[in-house]
Amino acid sequence: MISESEDEAMDCTPPELKEAADRIGESLLPAKSKFRYEKAFQIFEAWCSQKGTRNTASETVLLAYFGELSKEKKPSTLWSTYSMLKTMIKLKEKVDISNYAKLIAFLKRQNLGFQPKKSSVFSRENINEFLTKAAEEFISIKVALIVGVSGACRSDELVKMKMEHVNVLEGKIAIEIPHTKTYTSRSFIISDPDWVAIFHKYLTLRKNLKNDRLFVQWRNGKLHNQAIGYHSISKFPHKIAAFLKLPKIETFTGHAFRRTSATLLVDNGADLLQLKRLGGWKSSTVAEGYIEASLENKSKTALMLSSTSKGIQLSSASTSTSHAETHPQAQEIIVPNETQFQQDGLKISIINNNANLTINAKYYVEKPVVIQDTIHISTKIKTRLLNVKISLPMWKYNISKNHLEPVIQDFTKDQHFLFPSYLEGMPFKFNH
Repeated sequence: MISESEDEAMDCTPPELKEAADRIGESLLPAKSKFRYEKAFQIFEAWCSQKGTRNTASETVLLAYFGELSKEKKPSTLWSTYSMLKTMIKLKEKVDISNYAKLIAFLKRQNLGFQPKKSSVFSRENINEFLTKAAEEFISIKVALIVGVSGACRSDELVKMKMEHVNVLEGKIAIEIPHTKTYTSRSFIISDPDWVAIFHKYLTLRKNLKNDRLFVQWRNGKLHNQAIGYHSISKFPHKIAAFLKLPKIETFTGHAFRRTSATLLVDNGADLLQLKRLGGWKSSTVAEGYIEASLENKSKTALMLSSTSKGIQLSSASTSTSHAETHPQAQEIIVPNETQFQQDGLKISIINNNANLTINAKYYVEKPVVIQDTIHISTKIKTRLLNVKISLPMWKYNISKNHLEPVIQDFTKDQHFLFPSYLEGMPFKFNH
């Protein structure tokens, strides 16, 4: 609640300054959802009035309110309501309810056992089948699918996309998303030859249209000037699923393109950082959900476990496979004389002759695999290692920038190729 001293200060404030302060306070609400915030607070105020209390910022009152809401609302709705009330009460009552431990504990308890509904995703085979078999009348949906999957786009981002955001390059299409939900811009490239061809066809069909919005409607055998709205674009995944006769088409929501993009990227071996860059996620928790849900990721884990059962084991012995000298934190790979395993387009043979461990990899053009070279991997390790805010896990250890200092001090440069200046932000070069 507002204190008496604050009340007195407000009484001495000229009316025009009060109005200016109120306008600034209202501008702090998200413009897109301002109405929802105000509506949530009005409902709460009406409930308080019905219960005979005016103390809207009391933890006891809020606990009782959310206790009633929990009987008919999902946990996700409770958290959304809490977030809106937190902002409104802070603006109107100058009270931060995020400090209410009992209320937070109650809301967290409601999450136990709750499984939020998530949109279904398309497989690469589903995408190729639709792009190949769907008639020309589906051209707008085809391009929306290509753009949505290539850039992990939300439906709102597709609606607002304009022709000026599209840059046609040689053999590829570059697209910029200037305004996103997180208020940061993103950009991405479409490079698949078949997808680029479909995009070029769409641009040719709409070249004489004056509407600058990228996605326009198809009627009577041609594209028209009328832009496609949010509700229509959010139903595109449902229409694709219906065309492909997929099961549970109602689960393919407007979020399907974004989830499909993230799932395909993770299935091809992307790490958390690459995933967050693709979708512009700030939260690692949200991005990690896609990695956890990836069937391909689970398959790779199963392959590793099955390989272990066939004789490839990891132990804590201290033997290096590439040098005669030992290292105190190295792992030993114990393999039989010759072991082979295959996944996707990669076949690996491991040969152990008791002196050297030889790994031969054979690739199949029909099933290409994405592999990152060691220089890029080393650069990523370097970037994380030199960040003072990050502790980099390696096997069962957590290493940081501080571990490099004794290495530089206790060992000669020909063994580590490091300089003290590297720890002070100077350019870091790898010898290769």
